[in-house]
Amino acid sequence: MRTNPVETCLGPLARLIALVAGYGVLALSLLITAEVLLRRFLNLSLQGGDEFGGYVLAMLAAFGFAYALLERSHTRVEIVLERLPAAARRCFNLLSALSLAAMAVFFAWRGWTTLAESIEYRSLSGTPMMTPLWQPQAVWVAGLAFFALVAVASAVHATILFFSRSPNLARWYGIKTLGEELHEHAAQLGERSAGS
Repeated sequence: MRTNPVETCLGPLARLIALVAGYGVLALSLLITAEVLLRRFLNLSLQGGDEFGGYVLAMLAAFGFAYALLERSHTRVEIVLERLPAAARRCFNLLSALSLAAMAVFFAWRGWTTLAESIEYRSLSGTPMMTPLWQPQAVWVAGLAFFALVAVASAVHATILFFSRSPNLARWYGIKTLGEELHEHAAQLGERSAGS
């Protein structure tokens, strides 16, 4: 079976970043737990826990967009799409890829302008930590730029598939069918049972 070249090229990096992001969420959860316990039992506070939590979540979301795109996990309204003729579904799949790429490029551009302003004005967070905002924003913009790269590569590939009338357009850029989702869950269950 042929594989999606965009996923083959950018997927390993997206998966690695998603794994790192998962550990980031775990670290954030531990930080919040420690904050709650310290406040409750010792009347102490870890300064900046909420501030860093916001930064971590923004970074995770930015990098997670690319992984979700490659996994075809972004929300789409399938109740209407699956009832349309095949030609209309092909058009909507292409339109979806193109609009997502346009949105991702817009996000990256606006993120870059925000970062540039923070650097220019030497902006600091409005907290006791006084974090230079360009530091977390640089990672956030890197995530948005990676999402834009993946989205544009996907849109270009979807356009090529559309004009070559390839059935892979729906398989790689359409909505996951119920059968595909069931197959993925069955494969995950098989891996878990084989590992135990």
